Amino acid sequence: MTTKHSPLRVLKGQADGIAKMLKAAERGEEIDARYADKVAEARSRETLKFAVMMDDKIITIEMPWTKIQSTSETGLSEYILKQMRESREAVH
Repeated sequence: MTTKHSPLRVLKGQADGIAKMLKAAERGEEIDARYADKVAEARSRETLKFAVMMDDKIITIEMPWTKIQSTSETGLSEYILKQMRESREAVH
């Protein structure tokens, strides 16, 4: 398990894995059997809701399938990583 203070490479590895699975699910490819049934059910809805479990928190993310489709795997990973690290976007 990780926390927001875990090494960046560890958090990035987890975020990359989640993003890879999201893109595979969006394309209709085979994914980890532990999640396949839930993702298949979610395909009938407009959004996918998933959780990232960490030692210090559970992050719940809800994303429209259209956003998953239009965003690159790298972009999805960056977004998930920001959520894991509790990063905020600066507004100027």
